[in-house]
Amino acid sequence: MVKYFVCLLSFFFTINMVMANDSIPQWSVGILPSSVRIDPSTNHIFDKEYNKGQSATELLQRNWIYDGKTASLKSARGEYVSFQLVVTNHTATPLKGISVAMLPFKNKGKQLEAPPELFLEWAVKVSTTSTGYPRATLGKGWYPDALIPFKYIQQGTVPVKNGWLYPLQLPDFNNRIDDQQSMIIWVDQYIPFEKEKVIDGKYTTAITVTINNITKSVPVELNVWDFAIPAENRFKASLQHEGFVSHMSEQDELEIYQLMKRNRVCIMDPTYKPVMKKNGTGFTVDWTAFDSRMSKYLTGKAFTKAYGYEYGPGYGTPVETFLLPFDVYGKHDTRGWPDIGKPDVERNSANRAEYTTVVRKVREHLQPLINLKTTDVTVYLNGLDESYFPEAWDRMAYYGALFKKEYPEAKFRVDGSYNDSAMQVIEHAISAWAVHTIDFNQENMDKYNKMGINQWLYGPMIYESKINSWVGSSTFTDLPLVNDRAISWSVWKYKARSWISWGMGAGWKAGWYDPETWKSGNDGGNAKAYVPKILNGNALLMYSGGIVPNVSGPCPSVRLKTMRNGVQEYEYMRLLAGLDKNDNRVNAVVNSIIDLPFGNNAIGNLDVWSYDPEKWDNARIRLGELISQSARKSH
Repeated sequence: MVKYFVCLLSFFFTINMVMANDSIPQWSVGILPSSVRIDPSTNHIFDKEYNKGQSATELLQRNWIYDGKTASLKSARGEYVSFQLVVTNHTATPLKGISVAMLPFKNKGKQLEAPPELFLEWAVKVSTTSTGYPRATLGKGWYPDALIPFKYIQQGTVPVKNGWLYPLQLPDFNNRIDDQQSMIIWVDQYIPFEKEKVIDGKYTTAITVTINNITKSVPVELNVWDFAIPAENRFKASLQHEGFVSHMSEQDELEIYQLMKRNRVCIMDPTYKPVMKKNGTGFTVDWTAFDSRMSKYLTGKAFTKAYGYEYGPGYGTPVETFLLPFDVYGKHDTRGWPDIGKPDVERNSANRAEYTTVVRKVREHLQPLINLKTTDVTVYLNGLDESYFPEAWDRMAYYGALFKKEYPEAKFRVDGSYNDSAMQVIEHAISAWAVHTIDFNQENMDKYNKMGINQWLYGPMIYESKINSWVGSSTFTDLPLVNDRAISWSVWKYKARSWISWGMGAGWKAGWYDPETWKSGNDGGNAKAYVPKILNGNALLMYSGGIVPNVSGPCPSVRLKTMRNGVQEYEYMRLLAGLDKNDNRVNAVVNSIIDLPFGNNAIGNLDVWSYDPEKWDNARIRLGELISQSARKSH
C-alpha cells in the first residue's frame, strides 16, 4: 500500500511538473512597431517618453499595432511599411537552428509583387553617452541599429561548406550581446506604386519562427489605402559626405546608391570630377571615366532590373541631386577645382578666364545627361564651407555671381550660420542655403523664400547648449529615434525646402563594434582647449560589408529607416494639402505633436515635440485616413 501511494504521489508530481513547464514556454514571440527600440540584453525600452529602464514585457504582448494575436499595418502605395518580430529566450539554454519565414501578402488571391524583406538587427553597446546631451541621451545599453539582410544569414540546421557563416541563434555568437534575452528581426514591406498591381483593402500573411521542430506563427494584416505617394523622391532630403561613395569600387558604389534610393534619401558627394590636364597653352577635360561611372545614375538606369534593382521607390528615375565638381582654395589650404590659385590671384583676368572656361565645358557636357526636371544641380564650394569672416563672404558673392551667369541652371549653395551682415553681402548671389537649425528664424525664412532662395535644415535636431550646434549631423544612436523622423516634419513646419545631414558612413567599419563615430579635439573651433567629445552614431547611417563574417554588403541602420519614414510622411502632408487646397488639416496634425524646435529659444528645451512613438504613428495614420477619405470624395 505504501509503495502504491509513493508511486501515485510520484505520478502526480511528474504531471504537475510537466504542466508547470508547459505554462512557462522556453521561448516566445512578440511584435513591436518600427518606432520603438528595446535593449536585447535587458528587454528594456529605449524609445518611449524617456521611460528609461521600463520593461518591454507588456509592449511585446500588446501595443498599437499588435493586439496579442495579430499584427496590423496600414500603408499607401509606393511606400515601405515596417514592423519588428522579437524572439525571447526564457531559459539559460541557447536556441540554435532558428528559422524565420514570411510569405508574400495576398488579397483575394492576388499576391503583392514585392516580397517581405527580413533583416537581423545587430546591436551596438553604448558604454559612454554622447557628449553634450546629459538630459537628452537615452542612456547606456545595447542599441539595435545595423540591419543585416537575411541573404547573409544561415537559417535552420542546414550544414554549410567552405567558409564562414552567420547562423541565426540566440544568443548571437557574432554580436556577443551581454546576457542576450531577445533576438529582433526587422521586416520591411514595399507596396508597389502602380494601381493595377495593388488591390486596395486587406492583405494577409503570417510570420513564423521554427526552433527544434516547434513553430510559432503571428498573422499579419496589411490594409492598403487607395492612394499612392509619388514614385520618385520629390523631397530630395540628402546626406552629404565628401568622397564617401566616389572613392569606392563601382560595385560597392552601386549598392550604396541603390540602398539610398530604396530608402528615399539622396546622396550628395561633390568629388565626382572629370580628368583635367593642363598643357602649355591651356587644358583638356576628359569625361571618359566620369561618364562610364556616372551616366547610369544620371539617367536612372542604375535603378532598374538591368542593374539588379527589381522594385522599389524611384524605379528607373535618376538621382535627385548632383553636386557639381567645382571648388575653390579653402580655409584649410585645400586646392580648388579647377586650381587657379589662392584668393589673392583667383580674380586675375587669366585665372578668371580659365575658371569660366571650365564652368562652360562642364555645363556643355552635362546638359544632355541631366534632366533638370528630376535632378537638382548644385554648386557647393567646400573651400568656403562655414566661413564666418568678411573676406569669405565677398568670395561667396563673387563666385555666386559667376555661376549665375555661366551656369544659370545650377543652384549656388552656402552652408552655415550666417548673420544679417553676411547675408547682406551674399543674399543676391546664392540660390540655396543649408541653414544651421540653431539659427533658424521664421522671419528670415519667409524673407528668403520670397527671394527664391531654397533653405535646407542642417544640423542637430535637439541641443542642450549652443556648443552642440556646430555638428553637421542630425544622427545619434543614444538620442530619441523620433529625432530622425522629426526632421522631415520640421521641414513642413517651417516651410523649408528640405533637409541635409552630414555623413553617411563615418566610421562604418569600426561601427559594428564601436558606436563612437566622431571625437573632436576642439569642438569645431568653439572650445578654448582640447575637449574630447564622444558622439555615438554621428554621421553613421549604414554599416560596411566585409567586417562581420559572411556579411559582404552594406547594411542600413534602424535610424536610416526612420529617416525614410519621415520622408514618406512628408509626402502624406503634401498630398493632403493638395487635396484640401490649403494647409489647415495638415498643420493641425503636425502641430499636435511638434512645436517650434529650432532657433535660440529652443536651446536647452527638450520639449520641442512628443517623444511618444505611439502618438507619431497615430499621426501618420490620421494623415493617411484623411487622404483616403478626401480621395474617395474627389472620385
